[in-house]
Amino acid sequence: MPPLEAWEKVLISGDEGDAFFASSHGALDCMDCHGGAEGGSKEAAHEGLIRDPSENPRESCGGEGCHEAIVENARGSIHFLLSGMRAKVSARTACPVENDPNLAAGFETSCNKCHTTCGQCHVSRPLCVGGGFVAGHSFEATPSMINQCTACHGSRVGDEYRGKHKDEIPGYQFDIHYRKNSSLGGKHCVNCHSGDEMHNGMGDDRYAVAEMPRCEDCHSNVAASNAYHTEHWGELGCHVCHSQDYRNCNACHPPDGGLESPSYLTFKIGKNPLPHLRDYEYVVLRHVPIARDTYDGWGYTGGTPNYDDYPTWKYTSPHNIQRWTARTDTTGGQSCWEACHNSPATTEGFFLRQIDLDQLSDEAAANEPYIVPDGPVGEWGD
Repeated sequence: MPPLEAWEKVLISGDEGDAFFASSHGALDCMDCHGGAEGGSKEAAHEGLIRDPSENPRESCGGEGCHEAIVENARGSIHFLLSGMRAKVSARTACPVENDPNLAAGFETSCNKCHTTCGQCHVSRPLCVGGGFVAGHSFEATPSMINQCTACHGSRVGDEYRGKHKDEIPGYQFDIHYRKNSSLGGKHCVNCHSGDEMHNGMGDDRYAVAEMPRCEDCHSNVAASNAYHTEHWGELGCHVCHSQDYRNCNACHPPDGGLESPSYLTFKIGKNPLPHLRDYEYVVLRHVPIARDTYDGWGYTGGTPNYDDYPTWKYTSPHNIQRWTARTDTTGGQSCWEACHNSPATTEGFFLRQIDLDQLSDEAAANEPYIVPDGPVGEWGD
């Protein structure tokens, strides 16, 4: 076999390579995980090669003496199965995704590209953002916030968390948990989102997982620290007062149409669409890019008969927390009433109102239960 050119090789070298070969994973033969055949030509050696062994985690990661228990949980996680998205598509179409070949193929192409595996969180960048090793071939117990977590969750969560919207909103701040000189100290995603949360089966909604963090987990001691908390604790989701504007999107038409219009920054408070999972009365809502004809581009002819049964303004938890926001700013003698309660019944107001549904009239029925009445808060009554 002639020697390979440098560009034909995958080199595992340097300090990161030494660390890998000294690890338990480095002690394995390459073919133990990646398959292929020993010797012969490059083509012969790559016969049956497995690029990402953890696509089949039971065989690659869950063997006896390895990560068996974690794998059994992680195989049902939302990252591996995209179960939440799959459930919403099935619910709106009244057809399980796997029951229709066009629906299944469209989901695989347009949605499942965000599916990830053990290796794409612990070895490489996810394939949907180009792949590539993060630290040589080393297996990192804690994923890289930049190269793995926000490589996927970047345009919304990552940009919000790191305050990347200053060009659109002057004065936009990064999340207080990211501020390195604060008492909270520059937190990584895993400081709140544990391995147990990521690995455990999450069912049809990420808010259903028991390990998902809540602000109160760390901040229960401030429940009566000021008049605003005393008045609103448990009634309002914390993000209602402490989030900045965040990314929203309108109708998407895959595979070729894409978003109907560019994403935009706004802020809306509405009634809680998930009271069985979160017990607040009012929460922050994000507009999601769904339309009645979203799945037509997949060749699916069944439509969305249950479209009006599921909101397009959905419960959300922006990662852009500030102590002082447009709703908590009482400087210059301004009261909470003026800053928030008296927000106008316009599309620019803080609350999701009838006028917002009038702008998207085809979504009125789906979202009507979650709008708040027109007029100042004190006039709403019961």
